Amino acid sequence: MQVHYYKDEKLQENRVEVYFNKQDEEIKNLRAFLEDDKVLLGSKDKSTKRIFPTEIFYLEIVDRHCFAYLESDVYQLEISLRDFLEKYHTYGFVQIGKSTIVNAKKIEHIVPDINMRMHLILENEERLVVNRSYKKEFMAHLKGEGKDNENHQ
Repeated sequence: MQVHYYKDEKLQENRVEVYFNKQDEEIKNLRAFLEDDKVLLGSKDKSTKRIFPTEIFYLEIVDRHCFAYLESDVYQLEISLRDFLEKYHTYGFVQIGKSTIVNAKKIEHIVPDINMRMHLILENEERLVVNRSYKKEFMAHLKGEGKDNENHQ
């Protein structure tokens, strides 16, 4: 990616323009970084890390704490699942259980199971179960019919 910096003292305020031919992971991460309210702070081992929503594979509530599972790391977030979905649903997140939200863009395979459940195999080979009470909303999301579907470039 090429980056150019220009100083223009006539500008009323600073400005950033991003041109791209395809919105790949690099552009998504840059966009998330520039939209500062779309960056989360995760904690692990007494340290803090900036986490882009596109890095998250899924979130889970364990003992009243929210954990974000990345490709190979886990970070604790200070946010509820409801608030997370409200703010970040446009990144492809959908609830699949009472205490679990998955990033649908990180799903590699979907395997049907008995009792109307489904198993999700993510890109990092993690396996999640879609609870049957969340299956209808999950399928609607995948088909682009869900409430969480918005066109974002």
